Amino acid sequence: MPEIEEKTAYHAGFRDRVFDKDPFPLALWYPARGKETPVRHMGVASTAARNAGFAPGGPFPLVLISHGSEGHRFVHFWLAEYLARRGYIVAALQHNGDNYLDAADARSLAIIERRPLEMKQALDLLLAQDDIAPHIDATRICALGHSAGGATVFKLAGWQFDAGEWQRYCAANRDSDRVICEFVPDQTDLDRLRGRYGVPIVPARDERISAIIAIAPAFGVAATRAGFENVDIPMLVIEAETDEVLLHDVNAARFRQLLQGRAGFVRIKGAGHYSFLPPCTEYIAQNFPHLCRDFGRERPHIHHSVQQLVAHFLDRVHAG
Repeated sequence: MPEIEEKTAYHAGFRDRVFDKDPFPLALWYPARGKETPVRHMGVASTAARNAGFAPGGPFPLVLISHGSEGHRFVHFWLAEYLARRGYIVAALQHNGDNYLDAADARSLAIIERRPLEMKQALDLLLAQDDIAPHIDATRICALGHSAGGATVFKLAGWQFDAGEWQRYCAANRDSDRVICEFVPDQTDLDRLRGRYGVPIVPARDERISAIIAIAPAFGVAATRAGFENVDIPMLVIEAETDEVLLHDVNAARFRQLLQGRAGFVRIKGAGHYSFLPPCTEYIAQNFPHLCRDFGRERPHIHHSVQQLVAHFLDRVHAG
């Protein structure tokens, strides 16, 4: 049975590398006046109004997106376009040292420190860009992230990431959790953090962020009750029913335990860790089959569930 096409208020505009001198590549989707035409994001077909003008009716809420480890700025285009057609500006940057072209710092303390700073810098640049800033409602800014990006947006909300807890966890679980423990910080790293902050934590709160959405968030091993003590903005956590990459008990379940009653939690039926990536092309399926694995539902249906959850959360938050 075909899905019913939803009526939308706007077309989805699209611009890539929006700054004259990129500190990192950043893609932008937004409510547009122009007609949508075919576009491709990393080989995946879609439609958008490339370089079109902004639609009237703004200023619009802004959603900043942080991709997962070794990802790219187009990973969540399927969500960005959906939100743009519903009156949101969506900005997705490509993190330095942790993307599909350069993964030198993937899953390491370096990206834990750098990612939130890049998100802040992206926001600074957007709010200073003459042809974009007037269309942004600076009182309604949300950050959304997947996997390592989920940890990134938790940090923007005020989570005090505890690198000491990460180290202690991996001292006992290095062999059974290679994803999280492959690049665990050493004592030199902890001493440096203590010298800078007085404790082995990495703070990164941004008061401009009014809500966050974390999808299959990573690094729950570094989460403590004290680390979330001062986090007081609306939060939505979307979990995969079967996360084949991140151990459930020390990631999604750990965040659920610490944030019960303070954040909304939804588990997506049939989803795996990579179900939140774009639909697979033949090339991806042949060369990176693990990225195409879902667990009982077709990916477009998983995406549709996420789109509706995210839009409902944002509409509710921004309605006051």
